[in-house]
Parts: sequence; structure tokens; C-alpha cells
Amino acid sequence: MCHISMKAYNKTKTIPWDLILKELKNIADEDEKNRLNAWIVANDQCRRMWNDLQQAWNEICELNSEFNPDSSLAWQQIVEKVGKQYEKPAHTMSVRRQVAAACILLLVGAATGFMFKTFAIRPVNNNIPVAWTQYETQYGKSLVILPDGTQVWLNARSNLKYSNRFNQKERKVELQGEAFFDVIHNPDIPFLVDTKNMQVSAHGTKFNVQAYDNKAQTSVALIDGVVTVVADGHLDTHLEPGYSATYNRKNNKLVVSESDEYVSLWANKELRIENKSLEEAASLLEKWYQMKINVSPELKSGQYYTFTVWQESPAELLAAMQKIGNFKYKIEEQEIRIY
Repeated sequence: MCHISMKAYNKTKTIPWDLILKELKNIADEDEKNRLNAWIVANDQCRRMWNDLQQAWNEICELNSEFNPDSSLAWQQIVEKVGKQYEKPAHTMSVRRQVAAACILLLVGAATGFMFKTFAIRPVNNNIPVAWTQYETQYGKSLVILPDGTQVWLNARSNLKYSNRFNQKERKVELQGEAFFDVIHNPDIPFLVDTKNMQVSAHGTKFNVQAYDNKAQTSVALIDGVVTVVADGHLDTHLEPGYSATYNRKNNKLVVSESDEYVSLWANKELRIENKSLEEAASLLEKWYQMKINVSPELKSGQYYTFTVWQESPAELLAAMQKIGNFKYKIEEQEIRIY
């Protein structure tokens, strides 16, 4: 990873994330190109960082040209390539490397639709101001590590935030969208997830929460441990692993039922498919990509697939599968047709 000295960083104040991304994606206008060039030539460190990112981006896009890779995968590969080039023992990490790492992370966030920001609310009556940290995903999924070590996978179009009071008397987060929680056990400080119509309480457990504002139902599925669910302020229940609680805003009912074993499949780091028919593979890929996949009846059986999915987009994966199987496909906004 490139080195940026604190002196150089303070001098330039900020690194032009938006200009770098626009230039790499060939959408920068003349004024933006000039402003980016002024930053590049400011010092050797900026020039070095730009050269490394530009070279890595070009190489990765060339390697994946036949699959038309999305920017999310490309940026992740860039981080790996640039990071390895400057890799050093942990004890030698300097402040300037930490600054450079922050630059790369912000660039990745801008490219993958993952946003991070902090903001504060003015104090009232001389009280300590409340500061908020917020994470937002536009597409794809992103991993968030909370201050207590809890891991949260955020799905597409999701928003998670918590205040500077987190991990004091309670560990409360607010969620809009979908997230998978792997909560660090702490019996003294309860973990709370607040949504528009439901609150989930847990000490240390794994569970999936789906709470999109544009859907009538809010649900939580428990994978491991125990959680308490309170809906609409008065309907409450305890869940056991393998069960889910779904609250319907329209009829004000909270229903407990056995949950789909694949409810949190989307939050895994990889999806392994072994000797599955196209119909069976499509059923798993629906959960992975959170998209409807329709397979023509004549293609549902007869062809069997074994592969592992990591960061591939639907287009990349289908292009690879198409080389093995004899089919065509069409990707629409939230639906895939295989025929």
C-alpha cells in the first residue's frame, strides 16, 4: 500500500476520491481532469499512489474483460494488489500507512456503494452532545465491525447507525433494511436492534433482521442463541434457533414460525454449490443474490454444476456457467431469466 506522510496529507487537506473514481471510469470532464492532475503532481507520494491505483485498475479490468466486472469486485482486487506490494511486518506500520489505508478504504466505499459518515446533534442544556456513526449500502453487501467487536453484514439498500453512547449502559443500533448480526457475548450490556416497528434484544447470538421501509413485514430469524422480540411496543415473544418472528404492520400481528434454513445465506463469505441441477443451483443463487431467478422448464434438470461463488456479480457468474451449460440469460432489475 502506498505511503502518504502526515506532512503531505496536511498540506493537501483531502484526497479527491470523486475525481480519482471518475478518471478511472473515464467519465471525468476537462475541469475535473485538471484538478486531479494538480493533486497528482503536488508531491511524490500522491503521484505514487495514483500510479499504483491506475495500474492495478487497468490490469484487473483487462483480466476480467470478458465478464464485464462490476466496480465492487474490481476495487476489492485493487486493494489486494496494492496492499501486497507494500506489505510489511505489523510492527512497522506507521501513521502514514494508516492514513494511506484510510484513503483506500474510502475509495472502496465510494466504488461499492458503501457510505460511512459521522454527525453530531447539538447539546441541550449543556448536556454532552450525541454523535452518530452511520453506515449505508446502495448495492452489494458490506461488513461492519461495531466498537464491541460485533460483526454486522449489511445487505443492499440498508442503513445502520449507532451513537457515542453505544457500549455504555446498552449496545443499541438502528437498522433500516437487512442485516445479519454475530453479537459478542456480554451479559452486562444488552444488545438492541431498533427498526421502525420492532426491537430485538440479545446478549450474544446470531440472527438475521429484515426491515425495509417499503415492505409491510418486518422479521427476525434466529440462527443461534436466544433473542427477545418486541413488535409495535407491546407484542413480544422469545425465539429459539431455527425460528423466525414476523410482524405485519397492516394487521398488527406477530407470527412465529420455522425459518428458512437459507435465510442468512446471503451474509456468508462464499457459496459452495456441488453437483446441483440448474434448478437447484438457481434456488440457492436466489438467496445469495436476493434476486428472483426463473429457469425454463426444459433446462431445470440434465445439467449439473459444481462451483464456488465469492464476490462475483450475477453477470460474471452466469457468463462462466454459460460456457459449461447450453443456455441464454437476461438480467433485469430484480429478476434473472435463464432460457
